[in-house]
Amino acid sequence: MIEHLTDGQWPGAVKLPAFNCAQPPRTRSCRSIWISDLHLGTRRCKARELLEFLEQYEAENLYLVGDIVDGWVMGPTWHWSREQGAVVEKITAWHRLGVRVTFLPGNHDELSTDLAQALLGPIPIATELLHRTAEGRRMLVIHGHQFDGSLNPNRLLGMMGTQAYHAALRIDGWCNTERVKGRATLMTACVKDRINRTVRYLTDFGDRVVYKTARRHRADGVICGHTHKAQVRQVGPIRYINDGDWVKSCTALIEDHDGVLRLLERAAHGGWVEDQAAAAVES
Repeated sequence: MIEHLTDGQWPGAVKLPAFNCAQPPRTRSCRSIWISDLHLGTRRCKARELLEFLEQYEAENLYLVGDIVDGWVMGPTWHWSREQGAVVEKITAWHRLGVRVTFLPGNHDELSTDLAQALLGPIPIATELLHRTAEGRRMLVIHGHQFDGSLNPNRLLGMMGTQAYHAALRIDGWCNTERVKGRATLMTACVKDRINRTVRYLTDFGDRVVYKTARRHRADGVICGHTHKAQVRQVGPIRYINDGDWVKSCTALIEDHDGVLRLLERAAHGGWVEDQAAAAVES
């Protein structure tokens, strides 16, 4: 679920009516779209839902905010589906039609950047960038692993962090199988809770590093992914927005043509629900 911790709006921001996800328009035009943590190459990637999203929305700017092609699963665990291929074809088609597509590699892309370039074509690559919204706000766009503890030598994790992360995800996947869910017990609930805590420990980060990084870039806010937790919250004067992921929640961030930022989440019936608290963000 999308988590929002504060509400409010930037001065002058116009809040549009709620999007009717029961009867979504065939194509909705946006100024910008941010998606991250696709994890193409894994069975966890919800490529069919992502393809549905890309067919219902269009934008002038498309930001691929890291962990697009999962380089941590090269070898026997690599999985590529027809739907994943269709997602790549859709993104490359957008680029050919003149959409400004930018790839910001994440930590899972580090071993697969060349493969991502081969799949997506000659699109710009940036570690981080500043996006200026239609109403003039400067948003730092970055994957987010630069903030976290999974790659922080002070936590002495190294490759152990990578292995623990994958072990946690495998156990979580087992807990979510139909057979196990049908026989849910207090033990499996406790296991899932511990696993979720482990994944958060390996990927989450504190407010101080977000604030200092935004200030260093003279940014009004930060847009990132990495934690797989769609969220909007205030860090002092800095607006932090996480666009979520496409392995569990199926979430994205869009910018309307008037500069309003909105978090979208796929509804159970297949439409897209807007997080109203994120529809207008405060300075």
